[in-house]
Amino acid sequence: MRRRALLAQGLAAASALSAAALRDAPLDALVIGAGLAGLACAQRLRAAGRRVLVLEARQRLGGRIWTERSQGLAIDLGASWLHGMANNPLYPLLTRELGLPVLPSDGLGQITVGPDGRRWDAARHERAEAWLAALVARAEQQGEPDQPLSALLPPRLSPDQRFTLIADVEHELGAAPGAIAADAPLGDGQPLLGGDALVPGGLDQLVRHLAQGLEIRLAQVVRQIHNSPQGVRVTTASGAVYQARGLCCSVPLGVLKAGSIRFEPPLPAAKQRAIETLGMGLLDKIVLLFPERFWDARGWLRNDGPEPGLWSEWVDLTALIGRPGLMGFNAAEVARRVARQSDAAIVSSALAQLRRCYPNAVIPEPSAVLLTRWGDDPFALGSYSFAAVGSTNAMRQELGRRWQGMVLAGEATSPAFPATLQGAYLSGQQAAQSLLSLWGA
Repeated sequence: MRRRALLAQGLAAASALSAAALRDAPLDALVIGAGLAGLACAQRLRAAGRRVLVLEARQRLGGRIWTERSQGLAIDLGASWLHGMANNPLYPLLTRELGLPVLPSDGLGQITVGPDGRRWDAARHERAEAWLAALVARAEQQGEPDQPLSALLPPRLSPDQRFTLIADVEHELGAAPGAIAADAPLGDGQPLLGGDALVPGGLDQLVRHLAQGLEIRLAQVVRQIHNSPQGVRVTTASGAVYQARGLCCSVPLGVLKAGSIRFEPPLPAAKQRAIETLGMGLLDKIVLLFPERFWDARGWLRNDGPEPGLWSEWVDLTALIGRPGLMGFNAAEVARRVARQSDAAIVSSALAQLRRCYPNAVIPEPSAVLLTRWGDDPFALGSYSFAAVGSTNAMRQELGRRWQGMVLAGEATSPAFPATLQGAYLSGQQAAQSLLSLWGA
Protein backbone atom coordinates (compact mmCIF):
# COMPACT_ATOMS: atom_id res chain seq x y z
CA MET A 1 0.00 0.00 0.00
CA ARG A 2 2.74 2.41 1.02
CA ARG A 3 4.68 1.70 -2.22
CA ARG A 4 1.54 2.35 -4.28
CA ALA A 5 0.90 5.57 -2.36
CA LEU A 6 4.46 6.77 -2.86
CA LEU A 7 4.26 5.89 -6.55
CA ALA A 8 0.98 7.77 -6.90
CA GLN A 9 2.46 10.80 -5.13
CA GLY A 10 5.45 10.68 -7.47
CA LEU A 11 3.26 10.54 -10.56
CA ALA A 12 1.11 13.40 -9.28
CA ALA A 13 4.21 15.50 -8.57
CA ALA A 14 5.59 14.77 -12.03
CA SER A 15 2.25 15.71 -13.58
CA ALA A 16 2.17 18.97 -11.61
CA LEU A 17 5.72 19.79 -12.66
CA SER A 18 4.83 19.04 -16.28
CA ALA A 19 1.75 21.28 -16.11
CA ALA A 20 3.75 24.05 -14.45
CA ALA A 21 6.47 23.73 -17.09
CA LEU A 22 3.84 24.04 -19.80
CA ARG A 23 2.34 27.14 -18.18
CA ASP A 24 5.74 28.75 -17.86
CA ALA A 25 6.89 27.82 -21.38
CA PRO A 26 6.92 30.58 -24.00
CA LEU A 27 3.75 30.80 -26.02
CA ASP A 28 3.87 29.50 -29.55
CA ALA A 29 0.61 31.14 -30.54
CA LEU A 30 -2.07 33.53 -29.36
CA VAL A 31 -5.58 33.03 -30.73
CA ILE A 32 -7.92 36.00 -30.57
CA GLY A 33 -11.52 34.86 -30.29
CA ALA A 34 -13.08 31.66 -28.90
CA GLY A 35 -15.61 31.18 -31.67
CA LEU A 36 -15.52 28.23 -34.01
CA ALA A 37 -12.57 29.50 -36.06
CA GLY A 38 -10.43 30.36 -33.05
CA LEU A 39 -11.13 27.08 -31.26
CA ALA A 40 -10.46 25.03 -34.40
CA CYS A 41 -7.14 26.81 -34.88
CA ALA A 42 -6.12 26.36 -31.25
CA GLN A 43 -6.97 22.65 -31.28
CA ARG A 44 -4.97 22.02 -34.43
CA LEU A 45 -1.95 23.82 -32.95
CA ARG A 46 -2.34 21.98 -29.64
CA ALA A 47 -2.47 18.65 -31.50
CA ALA A 48 0.86 19.60 -33.08
CA GLY A 49 2.38 20.01 -29.63
CA ARG A 50 2.32 23.81 -29.54
CA ARG A 51 1.47 25.93 -26.53
CA VAL A 52 -1.51 28.10 -27.32
CA LEU A 53 -3.45 30.72 -25.37
CA VAL A 54 -6.92 31.78 -26.49
CA LEU A 55 -8.10 35.30 -25.59
CA GLU A 56 -11.87 35.85 -25.69
CA ALA A 57 -13.53 39.25 -25.23
CA ARG A 58 -16.83 37.85 -23.99
CA GLN A 59 -17.65 36.18 -20.70
CA ARG A 60 -18.59 33.04 -22.63
CA LEU A 61 -17.26 30.84 -25.40
CA GLY A 62 -18.71 30.45 -28.88
CA GLY A 63 -18.69 33.92 -30.43
CA ARG A 64 -21.59 34.05 -32.86
CA ILE A 65 -22.69 30.63 -31.64
CA TRP A 66 -24.89 31.59 -28.71
CA THR A 67 -26.97 28.81 -27.17
CA GLU A 68 -29.33 30.27 -24.59
CA ARG A 69 -30.27 27.87 -21.77
CA SER A 70 -32.03 30.23 -19.36
CA GLN A 71 -35.42 28.59 -20.01
CA GLY A 72 -34.13 25.10 -19.35
CA LEU A 73 -33.93 24.59 -23.11
CA ALA A 74 -31.18 24.80 -25.73
CA ILE A 75 -32.07 27.66 -28.09
CA ASP A 76 -29.50 28.90 -30.60
CA LEU A 77 -29.80 32.67 -30.97
CA GLY A 78 -26.79 33.03 -33.23
CA ALA A 79 -25.75 30.40 -35.74
CA SER A 80 -28.46 27.73 -35.86
CA TRP A 81 -28.15 25.69 -39.05
CA LEU A 82 -25.71 23.16 -40.40
CA HIS A 83 -25.72 24.00 -44.10
CA GLY A 84 -24.75 21.53 -46.81
CA MET A 85 -24.42 18.35 -44.78
CA ALA A 86 -22.89 16.39 -47.67
CA ASN A 87 -19.77 18.57 -47.83
CA ASN A 88 -19.74 19.86 -44.26
CA PRO A 89 -17.03 18.37 -42.00
CA LEU A 90 -19.01 19.39 -38.92
CA TYR A 91 -21.82 16.98 -39.76
CA PRO A 92 -19.77 13.80 -39.20
CA LEU A 93 -18.04 15.44 -36.24
CA LEU A 94 -21.36 16.12 -34.54
CA THR A 95 -23.20 12.94 -35.46
CA ARG A 96 -20.46 10.31 -35.47
CA GLU A 97 -17.76 11.58 -33.13
CA LEU A 98 -20.05 13.27 -30.61
CA GLY A 99 -23.10 11.09 -31.23
CA LEU A 100 -25.48 14.06 -31.39
CA PRO A 101 -28.80 13.97 -33.24
CA VAL A 102 -29.64 16.53 -35.91
CA LEU A 103 -33.02 17.61 -37.23
CA PRO A 104 -33.13 18.01 -41.04
CA SER A 105 -35.01 21.15 -41.99
CA ASP A 106 -35.34 20.85 -45.77
CA GLY A 107 -38.64 18.99 -45.70
CA LEU A 108 -40.44 21.62 -43.66
CA GLY A 109 -43.52 22.99 -45.32
CA GLN A 110 -44.39 26.66 -45.54
CA ILE A 111 -47.41 28.92 -45.36
CA THR A 112 -47.39 32.46 -46.74
CA VAL A 113 -50.00 34.95 -45.56
CA GLY A 114 -50.49 37.92 -47.88
CA PRO A 115 -51.18 41.56 -46.99
CA ASP A 116 -54.92 40.92 -47.27
CA GLY A 117 -54.72 38.05 -44.77
CA ARG A 118 -55.26 35.40 -47.43
CA ARG A 119 -52.87 32.50 -47.77
CA TRP A 120 -50.92 31.99 -50.93
CA ASP A 121 -51.95 28.91 -52.86
CA ALA A 122 -49.51 26.43 -54.41
CA ALA A 123 -49.60 28.10 -57.82
CA ARG A 124 -48.73 31.47 -56.32
CA HIS A 125 -45.77 29.96 -54.49
CA GLU A 126 -44.58 28.28 -57.68
CA ARG A 127 -44.79 31.50 -59.70
CA ALA A 128 -42.76 33.38 -57.10
CA GLU A 129 -40.15 30.62 -56.88
CA ALA A 130 -39.85 30.44 -60.67
CA TRP A 131 -39.35 34.21 -60.89
CA LEU A 132 -36.62 34.11 -58.24
CA ALA A 133 -34.87 31.14 -59.89
CA ALA A 134 -34.79 33.03 -63.20
CA LEU A 135 -33.44 36.16 -61.49
CA VAL A 136 -30.70 34.21 -59.70
CA ALA A 137 -29.67 32.39 -62.88
CA ARG A 138 -29.46 35.64 -64.84
CA ALA A 139 -27.54 37.37 -62.04
CA GLU A 140 -25.00 34.56 -61.71
CA GLN A 141 -24.44 34.50 -65.48
CA GLN A 142 -24.56 38.20 -66.32
CA GLY A 143 -24.05 40.06 -63.06
CA GLU A 144 -20.83 41.89 -62.29
CA PRO A 145 -19.12 42.29 -58.90
CA ASP A 146 -19.23 46.09 -59.19
CA GLN A 147 -22.94 46.04 -60.00
CA PRO A 148 -25.68 45.90 -57.34
CA LEU A 149 -28.26 43.14 -57.59
CA SER A 150 -30.93 45.86 -57.61
CA ALA A 151 -29.73 46.88 -61.09
CA LEU A 152 -31.02 43.58 -62.48
CA LEU A 153 -34.49 43.92 -61.02
CA PRO A 154 -37.47 44.97 -63.14
CA PRO A 155 -38.40 48.66 -62.89
CA ARG A 156 -41.48 47.77 -60.89
CA LEU A 157 -41.64 44.68 -58.72
CA SER A 158 -44.98 43.01 -58.15
CA PRO A 159 -45.94 42.66 -54.46
CA ASP A 160 -45.20 38.92 -54.59
CA GLN A 161 -41.82 39.49 -56.22
CA ARG A 162 -40.90 42.08 -53.62
CA PHE A 163 -41.81 39.72 -50.78
CA THR A 164 -39.92 36.80 -52.33
CA LEU A 165 -36.84 38.98 -52.67
CA ILE A 166 -37.06 39.93 -48.99
CA ALA A 167 -37.69 36.42 -47.68
CA ASP A 168 -35.29 34.50 -49.91
CA VAL A 169 -32.47 36.99 -50.60
CA GLU A 170 -32.40 39.69 -47.92
CA HIS A 171 -32.96 37.14 -45.15
CA GLU A 172 -30.38 34.80 -46.67
CA LEU A 173 -27.60 37.39 -46.87
CA GLY A 174 -28.72 39.90 -44.24
CA ALA A 175 -28.54 42.72 -46.77
CA ALA A 176 -30.67 44.65 -49.26
CA PRO A 177 -30.36 44.12 -53.05
CA GLY A 178 -28.71 47.53 -53.43
CA ALA A 179 -25.79 46.33 -51.28
CA ILE A 180 -25.41 42.81 -52.73
CA ALA A 181 -23.02 42.17 -55.63
CA ALA A 182 -25.03 41.18 -58.68
CA ASP A 183 -22.90 38.11 -59.43
CA ALA A 184 -23.58 36.59 -55.98
CA PRO A 185 -27.35 36.96 -55.43
CA LEU A 186 -27.46 34.11 -52.91
CA GLY A 187 -23.89 34.37 -51.67
CA ASP A 188 -20.47 33.36 -52.98
CA GLY A 189 -18.41 30.23 -52.47
CA GLN A 190 -18.98 26.59 -53.29
CA PRO A 191 -22.44 24.99 -53.51
CA LEU A 192 -23.77 23.69 -50.20
CA LEU A 193 -24.72 20.08 -50.89
CA GLY A 194 -26.92 17.66 -49.00
CA GLY A 195 -29.49 19.82 -47.26
CA ASP A 196 -29.57 21.64 -43.93
CA ALA A 197 -30.19 20.63 -40.32
CA LEU A 198 -30.65 22.01 -36.82
CA VAL A 199 -29.04 20.60 -33.66
CA PRO A 200 -31.68 19.86 -30.99
CA GLY A 201 -29.25 19.97 -28.07
CA GLY A 202 -27.70 23.29 -29.09
CA LEU A 203 -24.51 24.17 -30.95
CA ASP A 204 -22.73 25.00 -27.69
CA GLN A 205 -22.12 21.25 -27.45
CA LEU A 206 -19.77 21.61 -30.40
CA VAL A 207 -18.14 24.65 -28.79
CA ARG A 208 -17.51 22.78 -25.53
CA HIS A 209 -16.01 19.87 -27.43
CA LEU A 210 -13.59 22.11 -29.34
CA ALA A 211 -12.63 23.97 -26.16
CA GLN A 212 -11.53 20.85 -24.30
CA GLY A 213 -7.94 20.98 -23.12
CA LEU A 214 -7.36 24.56 -24.27
CA GLU A 215 -6.01 27.41 -22.18
CA ILE A 216 -8.65 30.14 -22.53
CA ARG A 217 -8.98 33.50 -20.82
CA LEU A 218 -12.32 35.29 -20.94
CA ALA A 219 -13.05 39.05 -20.77
CA GLN A 220 -9.85 39.82 -22.69
CA VAL A 221 -10.77 42.67 -25.05
CA VAL A 222 -7.87 43.03 -27.48
CA ARG A 223 -7.13 46.61 -28.54
CA GLN A 224 -3.75 46.35 -30.28
CA ILE A 225 -1.79 43.71 -32.18
CA HIS A 226 1.88 44.33 -32.94
CA ASN A 227 2.99 41.97 -35.68
CA SER A 228 6.50 41.20 -36.91
CA PRO A 229 8.41 38.25 -38.39
CA GLN A 230 10.09 37.82 -35.01
CA GLY A 231 6.83 37.49 -33.07
CA VAL A 232 3.62 39.18 -32.00
CA ARG A 233 2.52 41.26 -29.06
CA VAL A 234 -1.08 41.82 -27.98
CA THR A 235 -2.38 44.53 -25.65
CA THR A 236 -5.86 44.35 -24.12
CA ALA A 237 -8.21 47.10 -22.92
CA SER A 238 -7.12 46.41 -19.34
CA GLY A 239 -3.46 46.92 -20.24
CA ALA A 240 -2.48 43.24 -20.14
CA VAL A 241 0.26 42.32 -22.62
CA TYR A 242 0.75 38.90 -24.22
CA GLN A 243 3.57 37.77 -26.50
CA ALA A 244 3.98 34.75 -28.75
CA ARG A 245 5.73 33.52 -31.87
CA GLY A 246 2.57 33.80 -33.97
CA LEU A 247 -1.07 34.79 -33.82
CA CYS A 248 -4.46 33.91 -35.27
CA CYS A 249 -7.01 36.73 -35.14
CA SER A 250 -10.51 35.31 -35.61
CA VAL A 251 -12.66 38.31 -34.72
CA PRO A 252 -15.71 38.87 -36.98
CA LEU A 253 -15.54 41.04 -40.08
CA GLY A 254 -17.78 43.61 -38.37
CA VAL A 255 -15.15 44.15 -35.67
CA LEU A 256 -12.40 44.51 -38.27
CA LYS A 257 -14.52 47.03 -40.17
CA ALA A 258 -15.07 49.10 -37.04
CA GLY A 259 -11.31 49.38 -36.40
CA SER A 260 -11.78 48.11 -32.84
CA ILE A 261 -8.31 46.56 -32.99
CA ARG A 262 -5.28 48.61 -34.02
CA PHE A 263 -2.72 46.71 -36.06
CA GLU A 264 0.93 47.73 -35.88
CA PRO A 265 2.16 48.03 -38.53
CA PRO A 266 -1.12 48.71 -40.37
CA LEU A 267 -2.57 45.86 -42.40
CA PRO A 268 -1.41 45.65 -46.02
CA ALA A 269 -3.56 47.63 -48.45
CA ALA A 270 -5.05 44.51 -50.06
CA LYS A 271 -6.27 43.18 -46.71
CA GLN A 272 -7.64 46.55 -45.66
CA ARG A 273 -9.48 46.88 -48.96
CA ALA A 274 -11.01 43.43 -48.48
CA ILE A 275 -12.19 44.40 -45.00
CA GLU A 276 -13.73 47.61 -46.25
CA THR A 277 -15.36 46.09 -49.36
CA LEU A 278 -16.81 42.80 -48.15
CA GLY A 279 -20.20 43.23 -46.51
CA MET A 280 -21.37 42.37 -43.01
CA GLY A 281 -24.97 41.24 -43.05
CA LEU A 282 -27.49 41.41 -40.23
CA LEU A 283 -30.16 38.89 -39.23
CA ASP A 284 -31.84 39.30 -35.85
CA LYS A 285 -34.07 36.80 -34.09
CA ILE A 286 -36.85 36.71 -31.57
CA VAL A 287 -37.98 33.55 -29.80
CA LEU A 288 -41.46 33.42 -28.30
CA LEU A 289 -42.47 30.47 -26.11
CA PHE A 290 -46.18 29.76 -25.59
CA PRO A 291 -48.22 27.38 -23.39
CA GLU A 292 -49.59 25.69 -26.52
CA ARG A 293 -49.32 25.88 -30.29
CA PHE A 294 -51.81 28.11 -32.12
CA TRP A 295 -50.02 28.03 -35.49
CA ASP A 296 -49.91 25.43 -38.26
CA ALA A 297 -47.55 22.54 -37.75
CA ARG A 298 -45.96 23.17 -41.14
CA GLY A 299 -42.45 24.39 -40.29
CA TRP A 300 -42.25 27.86 -41.83
CA LEU A 301 -44.71 30.74 -41.57
CA ARG A 302 -44.00 33.53 -44.08
CA ASN A 303 -45.56 36.86 -43.24
CA ASP A 304 -46.13 38.95 -46.37
CA GLY A 305 -47.47 41.82 -44.30
CA PRO A 306 -48.30 45.46 -45.01
CA GLU A 307 -44.89 46.54 -43.65
CA PRO A 308 -42.39 44.92 -46.05
CA GLY A 309 -39.70 42.94 -44.29
CA LEU A 310 -41.15 43.17 -40.78
CA TRP A 311 -41.15 39.70 -39.21
CA SER A 312 -41.29 38.16 -42.69
CA GLU A 313 -40.30 34.67 -41.60
CA TRP A 314 -41.07 32.44 -38.62
CA VAL A 315 -39.97 28.88 -37.97
CA ASP A 316 -41.71 26.44 -35.63
CA LEU A 317 -39.30 25.35 -32.88
CA THR A 318 -41.62 22.84 -31.21
CA ALA A 319 -39.98 19.70 -32.61
CA LEU A 320 -36.51 21.15 -31.97
CA ILE A 321 -36.87 22.20 -28.32
CA GLY A 322 -39.79 20.09 -27.11
CA ARG A 323 -41.99 23.07 -26.20
CA PRO A 324 -44.32 25.24 -28.31
CA GLY A 325 -42.21 28.07 -29.64
CA LEU A 326 -41.66 30.28 -32.65
CA MET A 327 -38.51 31.98 -33.90
CA GLY A 328 -39.00 35.13 -35.98
CA PHE A 329 -36.49 36.99 -38.14
CA ASN A 330 -35.72 40.52 -39.30
CA ALA A 331 -32.88 41.34 -41.68
CA ALA A 332 -30.82 44.26 -42.96
CA GLU A 333 -32.31 47.74 -42.45
CA VAL A 334 -35.54 46.42 -40.93
CA ALA A 335 -33.48 44.60 -38.30
CA ARG A 336 -31.53 47.78 -37.53
CA ARG A 337 -34.72 49.78 -37.17
CA VAL A 338 -36.38 47.20 -34.93
CA ALA A 339 -33.26 46.87 -32.76
CA ARG A 340 -33.55 50.53 -31.78
CA GLN A 341 -36.90 49.84 -30.11
CA SER A 342 -37.41 48.70 -26.54
CA ASP A 343 -37.80 45.00 -25.79
CA ALA A 344 -41.49 45.56 -25.02
CA ALA A 345 -42.07 47.34 -28.32
CA ILE A 346 -40.29 44.58 -30.24
CA VAL A 347 -42.44 41.89 -28.62
CA SER A 348 -45.60 43.91 -29.30
CA SER A 349 -44.59 44.30 -32.96
CA ALA A 350 -43.95 40.56 -33.33
CA LEU A 351 -47.25 39.58 -31.70
CA ALA A 352 -49.15 42.04 -33.89
CA GLN A 353 -47.84 40.27 -37.00
CA LEU A 354 -48.68 36.82 -35.63
CA ARG A 355 -52.21 38.00 -34.80
CA ARG A 356 -52.52 39.34 -38.33
CA CYS A 357 -51.61 35.90 -39.67
CA TYR A 358 -53.97 34.10 -37.26
CA PRO A 359 -56.92 36.47 -36.77
CA ASN A 360 -59.21 33.75 -35.41
CA ALA A 361 -56.76 32.39 -32.85
CA VAL A 362 -56.55 33.49 -29.25
CA ILE A 363 -52.87 34.35 -28.96
CA PRO A 364 -51.73 34.86 -25.37
CA GLU A 365 -48.72 36.78 -24.18
CA PRO A 366 -45.64 34.58 -24.53
CA SER A 367 -44.43 32.71 -21.48
CA ALA A 368 -40.83 33.63 -22.34
CA VAL A 369 -39.05 35.92 -24.80
CA LEU A 370 -35.50 35.87 -26.15
CA LEU A 371 -34.21 38.36 -28.70
CA THR A 372 -30.99 39.50 -30.33
CA ARG A 373 -29.36 42.74 -31.41
CA TRP A 374 -26.33 41.43 -33.29
CA GLY A 375 -25.70 44.77 -34.97
CA ASP A 376 -25.17 46.40 -31.57
CA ASP A 377 -23.00 43.63 -30.15
CA PRO A 378 -19.50 45.21 -29.96
CA PHE A 379 -17.85 41.81 -30.41
CA ALA A 380 -19.80 40.94 -33.57
CA LEU A 381 -21.28 44.12 -35.15
CA GLY A 382 -23.36 42.00 -37.49
CA SER A 383 -24.31 38.41 -38.17
CA TYR A 384 -22.22 37.11 -41.08
CA SER A 385 -20.38 38.33 -44.14
CA PHE A 386 -21.77 38.62 -47.67
CA ALA A 387 -20.52 39.52 -51.15
CA ALA A 388 -21.10 43.27 -51.23
CA VAL A 389 -20.93 45.47 -54.32
CA GLY A 390 -17.30 45.75 -55.43
CA SER A 391 -16.11 42.67 -53.57
CA THR A 392 -14.78 39.44 -55.01
CA ASN A 393 -14.33 35.96 -53.63
CA ALA A 394 -10.57 36.42 -54.04
CA MET A 395 -10.74 39.09 -51.34
CA ARG A 396 -11.67 36.41 -48.84
CA GLN A 397 -8.59 34.44 -49.81
CA GLU A 398 -6.45 37.54 -49.41
CA LEU A 399 -7.96 38.22 -46.01
CA GLY A 400 -6.99 34.74 -44.80
CA ARG A 401 -3.44 34.82 -46.20
CA ARG A 402 -0.74 34.92 -43.50
CA TRP A 403 1.08 38.20 -43.06
CA GLN A 404 4.36 38.06 -41.11
CA GLY A 405 3.52 36.30 -37.83
CA MET A 406 -0.23 36.74 -38.03
CA VAL A 407 -3.13 35.14 -39.90
CA LEU A 408 -6.79 36.18 -39.91
CA ALA A 409 -9.49 33.51 -39.67
CA GLY A 410 -13.27 33.28 -39.55
CA GLU A 411 -16.12 32.69 -41.97
CA ALA A 412 -15.37 35.94 -43.81
CA THR A 413 -11.94 34.57 -44.78
CA SER A 414 -13.35 31.37 -46.28
CA PRO A 415 -13.52 31.48 -50.11
CA ALA A 416 -15.28 28.10 -50.20
CA PHE A 417 -17.89 28.40 -47.43
CA PRO A 418 -18.37 32.01 -46.30
CA ALA A 419 -21.14 32.84 -43.81
CA THR A 420 -21.30 29.25 -42.56
CA LEU A 421 -20.14 27.25 -39.56
CA GLN A 422 -17.95 25.02 -41.70
CA GLY A 423 -16.37 28.09 -43.27
CA ALA A 424 -15.35 29.32 -39.83
CA TYR A 425 -14.16 25.89 -38.71
CA LEU A 426 -12.10 25.17 -41.81
CA SER A 427 -10.58 28.66 -41.80
CA GLY A 428 -9.33 28.08 -38.27
CA GLN A 429 -7.72 24.81 -39.24
CA GLN A 430 -6.11 26.44 -42.27
CA ALA A 431 -4.82 29.31 -40.12
CA ALA A 432 -3.17 26.81 -37.80
CA GLN A 433 -1.53 25.06 -40.74
CA SER A 434 -0.26 28.39 -42.03
CA LEU A 435 1.43 29.12 -38.70
CA LEU A 436 2.89 25.61 -38.50
CA SER A 437 4.31 26.02 -41.99
CA LEU A 438 5.89 29.31 -40.90
CA TRP A 439 7.62 27.49 -38.09
CA GLY A 440 8.79 24.69 -40.35
CA ALA A 441 6.41 22.07 -38.93
